[in-house]
Amino acid sequence: MRRCLFAVFVAAVAGCAPSPERQAAALTSTAPVTAERVRESRRFDTTDRNLMLQASVGVLQDLGFTIEETQPQFGVIVASKLAGARIRAQVVLRSIEDTRAISVRVNFQRVSFAPGATLPRGDTLTDSEIYRGFFEKLAQSVFLTAHEI
Repeated sequence: MRRCLFAVFVAAVAGCAPSPERQAAALTSTAPVTAERVRESRRFDTTDRNLMLQASVGVLQDLGFTIEETQPQFGVIVASKLAGARIRAQVVLRSIEDTRAISVRVNFQRVSFAPGATLPRGDTLTDSEIYRGFFEKLAQSVFLTAHEI
């Protein structure tokens, strides 16, 4: 009986493993992935992580988002708003090694539920204007705060 259960468990786990081709494809950088990273990321010449977190939260709120979760120690902010559909924004701050700069990456997704699904699906929004608007407002906020205007 135990061997039978173990065999079923091993078969189930093996069936969930991705093929070597899929593993290699997941690790290969493609032009669309690079373009996506460029669209979603900006570098700011500051080491003030709290300033960047506060400015990011402020910009999201100005854009109509409700902050759902913040993890300041990890530099993560999650927010959402209803605009016809539910839109989720995720901001991640990362210090850039050997520089005095912080990288900010934001991702906007339209959240939907597929029929019969229990978990929501997030479709990344690819409109460059959304990202450009976020980063323009963020740069403005950081500038005004840094100069105490």
